[in-house]
Amino acid sequence: MKFVRSSIYKMKIKSQGGSLEKLKLIEDIQFFPPEKITEIQEEKLKKIILHSYYNVPYYRQLMDNKGIVENNKVNLKRFTDIPILEKSDLIERFEELKSNDLKNRKSFVNSSGGSTGEPVSFIQDKEYYDWMMAVKFLFNKWAGIDFGDSLIRLWGSERDLFVGKETLKTMVGRLIKSEKWLNAFRMNNEDMEKFLDEINNMKPNHILAYVESIYELARYIELNNKKVYSPESIMTSAGTLYPHMRDTIERVFDTEIFNRYGSREVGDIACECSNHNGLHISSLTHFIEVINPDGTPAKNGVEGELIVTPLTNFSMPLLRYRIGDTGTISREVCSCGRGFPLLEKVSGRITDRFIRPDGSIVIPIYLIHIVGVVLYDKWIRKFQIIQEDYNEVKVKIVLQSPNNDPHLVYKNQLNEITDKIKFVMGKECNISYEFVNNIPPTSSGKYRYIISKVEG
Repeated sequence: MKFVRSSIYKMKIKSQGGSLEKLKLIEDIQFFPPEKITEIQEEKLKKIILHSYYNVPYYRQLMDNKGIVENNKVNLKRFTDIPILEKSDLIERFEELKSNDLKNRKSFVNSSGGSTGEPVSFIQDKEYYDWMMAVKFLFNKWAGIDFGDSLIRLWGSERDLFVGKETLKTMVGRLIKSEKWLNAFRMNNEDMEKFLDEINNMKPNHILAYVESIYELARYIELNNKKVYSPESIMTSAGTLYPHMRDTIERVFDTEIFNRYGSREVGDIACECSNHNGLHISSLTHFIEVINPDGTPAKNGVEGELIVTPLTNFSMPLLRYRIGDTGTISREVCSCGRGFPLLEKVSGRITDRFIRPDGSIVIPIYLIHIVGVVLYDKWIRKFQIIQEDYNEVKVKIVLQSPNNDPHLVYKNQLNEITDKIKFVMGKECNISYEFVNNIPPTSSGKYRYIISKVEG
């Protein structure tokens, strides 16, 4: 049955475009020496810069007389002279960012809800889509996911979930791929019990899930002493996979996690291989910079802000796009033999860090670890910590078992959380607590543990 599903699925993909051919190309190149991969990547970077200069009004204006393009040649040493592209630019300069040859491309408008609440639209095309599907297939293979394998998606983006009844075409497509989608936007106990039944009945080869959603399901299973089918692997995405989350998910499901990183604006960027010592960057489709707060390049091994340039979207090139996350490029080369560089870690969004009155920063992992690991003691189901002002922090909590007077029942625990937060924020910081029934994810399905409303 799997062979039949795999064959039909591949035929369907071939009829729609060239993603399988591109997959073969990436598979062949992935084990090239790092220097050779960099050489190929730089040629692709030059190509999209040249295209942007001659075909995109926004970039022509920025690059004119800057020495970036001269006599039809690109000087990559001047690449960082191109200003960083902001989400606000996509909104305000949308028309200028369109390529002049758009009518010759099979383009479409896509959009992102934005995990910071700043929705944006952008144009992509068939060539870009084929490359992104090839990268997705490659990352799937690293996780052992093959064409025709059964898959459960615990997914949370409303736009990726059908509304109302499925069309016949959609139903046939899911049957061919042997997929079942579970709505990660609905994660109460009743829903999670149904999800558990779906997993145990279907016995999928693999699970693809939002980080927070599969973590919440794993905690529900463990706290209620439930049994769950162990898939061959779980691929997580759309959120930061913190160490305690990985430990819980792998322990409960008794399987291996492969973490993937990307966004709707730029597609899948990087993914873990079976060594799990970082995420391999897809160098044929993305050029990644890590920069310091002053905009200078960060050294390998030093955390900085991630700046992404997709190399395959010529309909609306996003040169030096500020994706909003921080990360670290590893100093090491992976022993798996792949020449793709490693993202040592993705640390979360730039906005997801608290700022003290003196301007210094408190990284989110401290707060998440203290509340979500050290002190939660199985009474907290979900939490969110919000910095309202320099000395004003609110902690929202969803309890495992709601009661009428949580401030009294959990007085000691709340005092301990207060002490731990003041330890890093300062004694003058005021900590308040709000007990709520639910803390929803953003419109793109991502969950934010930490929110700072303070501009640094």
